[in-house]
Amino acid sequence: PGAIADAQWGVMLPRAVVGMAALLLGNAFIVGINQISDRDIDVLNKPFLPVASGEMSEKAAWVAVLTAGIVGPSIVYNFFPTLLFKLYMLGWGLGAIYSVPPFRTKRNPLLAGLTIATVRGFLLNFGVYYAVKDAIGAPFAWSPKVAFVARFMTVFATVIAVTKDLPDVEGDKAYNISTFATKVGVPRIAKGATIC
Repeated sequence: PGAIADAQWGVMLPRAVVGMAALLLGNAFIVGINQISDRDIDVLNKPFLPVASGEMSEKAAWVAVLTAGIVGPSIVYNFFPTLLFKLYMLGWGLGAIYSVPPFRTKRNPLLAGLTIATVRGFLLNFGVYYAVKDAIGAPFAWSPKVAFVARFMTVFATVIAVTKDLPDVEGDKAYNISTFATKVGVPRIAKGATIC
């Protein structure tokens, strides 16, 4: 009983689908802009990716990225509260500066980790929680359960941020991308990550 039993599924389900589409478009924007910016590095590290392999032209990649980068925010702006739009755009902006010069926070292991942990840990979890509360018409109140999940996922995303570069050492070294893996070494990072 309660909010779920009284939910108007005919209104909420389409809104959830729209929200999921916006999240997927945001992810496509962030991942796509990274693949375009890292094309030369990915030729060494991940030659199977669409842009690095030449399967997708850079022009087609830019069209896809820009479309996702415009449509995603437009959806959130038109269908969700202002706070969610601001959170979405913060994640969108952090995702962009991770890859795009002159910022390219991925060049600094600490900034890269903070960027990934903020977007994938806190913003994503808090944003989805807020969207659900708004969708069911419940007043927003910070929940200890969500606080725990957001903290846990932030720590988890931090571990991902450190370990995601383990297979990329060759290209990162060749293009002067400083990561914990290039600084400390793959065996030590892998061992440290298994302790977490």
